[in-house]
Amino acid sequence: MAIVLLMACDEHFATGGTALPEPSADTLLLGTVLSDNPTPTYQLKLYNRNSKPIRLTSISLRHGSTSGFSMNVDGMRGQTVANPDLLRIASGDSLFIFVQATFPSCGRGTEQRLDYIDVQCNGQTTTVVLLAESRDVRRLSGYTVMADEEWADSHVQIFDSLVIAPSATLTLAPGTTLYLHDKADLVVYGSLRVLGTRENPVCLRGDRTDLMLANLPYDRLPSQWGSLYLKPGSHDNVFRYAEIRGMSQGIVCASQADFHSCRLGASDGNLVTSSRAQLRLTNCELRNAAGSLLDVVGGDCEVVHCTLANYNFTASIRQEALRLSNFDTISHEKAPLRRCDVINTIVWGRSLCPDIRFDFQSDADADSTFCYRFDHCLLHADGHDDDHFLSTLWNLDPAFLSIAPKNYHFDLHLSADSPANGAGLPLPNEEVRIDLDGNVRTSPPAIGCYEALTP
Repeated sequence: MAIVLLMACDEHFATGGTALPEPSADTLLLGTVLSDNPTPTYQLKLYNRNSKPIRLTSISLRHGSTSGFSMNVDGMRGQTVANPDLLRIASGDSLFIFVQATFPSCGRGTEQRLDYIDVQCNGQTTTVVLLAESRDVRRLSGYTVMADEEWADSHVQIFDSLVIAPSATLTLAPGTTLYLHDKADLVVYGSLRVLGTRENPVCLRGDRTDLMLANLPYDRLPSQWGSLYLKPGSHDNVFRYAEIRGMSQGIVCASQADFHSCRLGASDGNLVTSSRAQLRLTNCELRNAAGSLLDVVGGDCEVVHCTLANYNFTASIRQEALRLSNFDTISHEKAPLRRCDVINTIVWGRSLCPDIRFDFQSDADADSTFCYRFDHCLLHADGHDDDHFLSTLWNLDPAFLSIAPKNYHFDLHLSADSPANGAGLPLPNEEVRIDLDGNVRTSPPAIGCYEALTP
């Protein structure tokens, strides 16, 4: 058997000072990175726009191993890659550089991280800036709050769930953010007090800080973490100026909770489930879920000056935005709905069907109470006023400021021509005197959590 060796001819490389590689970006942004968490892999390309091949002398990280950045050049790892036999780019071709970063705690909360990739070719240097923000987090795994604790202006990453014991209260002060890892739940047997402010809210979110697409952060998507469970027997659960988003099965309340001026969104199931609970929602925005935005199964519920809008774009919407029931489909028991007052509230969605559903079951041998009242609401449904519906705006588009699912942008403020403007019922409650943005409500007020924006 004859062996034939094919010897490549010597290539004629471009050697002039202008024969340089062209990077796909001058600056590579890695976004916000939680301390001690590796980033995803980012990709950079070096293009050869010349008519001849070019040979690179080296590719190096300027600050070496001290910056927290690392790179891989077409399979070659290292702080500096200088292999002249491999650092060649044919005319019209490209070379890949893959970049990651892991930053230790800086002890200063947040810090800008900077390094440079220097590409040497034909005696010239082409530089790409690497830029990230490192954020210090405290990491907890399988943690149980056994006694009263207050977390103040802190960033905490939660693995394997966070549990609040029956005898304990966890208070989250303004500026606190909980980054919950994939499938991590927040389970409350005692008390959870979330005390944000308008200027400094408390945030419960997933721990992915990167982008799924160029204009879509993972932080806008559901199923980034587990769920918030307010278990039977939990008490004094208060949420003030909280932003809670990115859950698998939303907020499941089986006890008592008071939400005021909160933004809740992005669940792969129901967004809020009230199961024979005492639930109060005032000045809240509820948006985007594959299930209902609010599913009330028995108990006592009050919804005042809220906006419920379901334009879920990650999966088909499986249920109406608002559902009321007096039967628990899990325990197969009656769940008397003692009271559900919905006042000055918008219930809307992109479904072609009505966005309100009433599941009433009558049983001569059990308490079949099913009490509800809608007062000065705008509803995505056809109907007429009666003892249960007072001064209702039926099936009138609320004319939100911007609904663009293709661009993943939802601005639920009211446009100047919204029928909800000035259609609400004036209320004496001091806590709803201002809207979710802090604007003083007019008299009569707009329906929903926002007053109209002035033209």
